[in-house]
Amino acid sequence: MSLSISEAVELRNLLEWREWANNPSQFIDDCILTRDEADKGLVKRFPPKDYLYRVDQLFVQEKILCIPKSRRMMMTWRLLALILWEGIFQKNSTVFVQSKKGEDSAYLLGDDRLMFMYNRLPHDRHAFPNIKRRIKDTAGKGYDTIQLDNGTSYFAVAEGPDQLRQYTASRVYCTEMAFWAQAELTWMALRPVIQGGGKIVIDSSANPGFFHQLVEGDIRG
Repeated sequence: MSLSISEAVELRNLLEWREWANNPSQFIDDCILTRDEADKGLVKRFPPKDYLYRVDQLFVQEKILCIPKSRRMMMTWRLLALILWEGIFQKNSTVFVQSKKGEDSAYLLGDDRLMFMYNRLPHDRHAFPNIKRRIKDTAGKGYDTIQLDNGTSYFAVAEGPDQLRQYTASRVYCTEMAFWAQAELTWMALRPVIQGGGKIVIDSSANPGFFHQLVEGDIRG
């Protein structure tokens, strides 16, 4: 018996959703749009680069992932896309984005980065989690908090050993750690995240210091 048009569309959407839930690379290829500031702000999809697909795999597999990056690697966009994927398909997640300054973290959660991608998901075809609550940061650059109605919450925080001490995190994304004044102290405070079952992903441009030691494995603990 052949399916009706509506049944075929429903089946396609069901299979598509199942594939996205299990395959972040496919979700990003199909759903995520970015903005290329180096090319007149054009809205684009990610290029199909092998190293980006490898990052997707490692993001899922590894408890701790440290990624040295350069300017045109699109690594910040990619990791934000991955924490968006994770928050959508893993309900009740608590995700922290941590930068040198809280306002920089809020910017990454804002309308020019994470929310830029969320707003351009194919909402017409799929029931993505809705935004339950958003709190603007005091600098007006983005959001301190974003809560989805599937129980996932995103929080923007600054570097520092006391920022996450009282929280349980599913994922912490630390960006540009090589330029943090308190990188090592923050790292030591993050260790309970791993012990509690959470995951940490760190990216940074090159700079001597603790991040270099972390990448090279030249640390204790």
